[in-house]
Amino acid sequence: NVERDVMQPHLEIQIPSGQTRRNVMVRLAAAICIGLGTVNGAFADTHVMTAPDAFALVQRGDLVMLDIRSREEWLETGVAVGALPVSMHEPGFGRRLMEILQQYPPEKIALICATGGRSEFVVNRLAAQGITGLRDVPEGMMGHGDAPGWIARGLPITAPQNAEAEYEAMRDSWAEK
Repeated sequence: NVERDVMQPHLEIQIPSGQTRRNVMVRLAAAICIGLGTVNGAFADTHVMTAPDAFALVQRGDLVMLDIRSREEWLETGVAVGALPVSMHEPGFGRRLMEILQQYPPEKIALICATGGRSEFVVNRLAAQGITGLRDVPEGMMGHGDAPGWIARGLPITAPQNAEAEYEAMRDSWAEK
């Protein structure tokens, strides 16, 4: 069964066959509790991080960053190196997000968009549904009045097709487990 969020039609949570929402949430809560013992102290007080901090954690393998912008935006600017292109504007966004949440605890996942509005929206909507701990890179790729953004900071960017290939390779490795 699929639960749809009426405020965001592409934000759906796929409940695996034979599972209840409660079973999925209990597994997520267990993953969160297990993950808390190893989470970097930088995550302790806030779910917000700067683009350079996010990049450093991605490079160390301590964070999975999802670029939730549209495909058109990826083509216009590129995708942050290390980010997985998972557009919130495409059908299946919720399924892809749940797939990632089954592989990583929420504290190890950050969302980035253009200027922080959409990433904050998704983090807050998921928190309202009981999935807490996801990180937000509020300056986004383009920046805003409070921060310059990934691109203006000169952080590395890759072509969308490279990021998509990396994401597909990661998904293939999950299937092999």
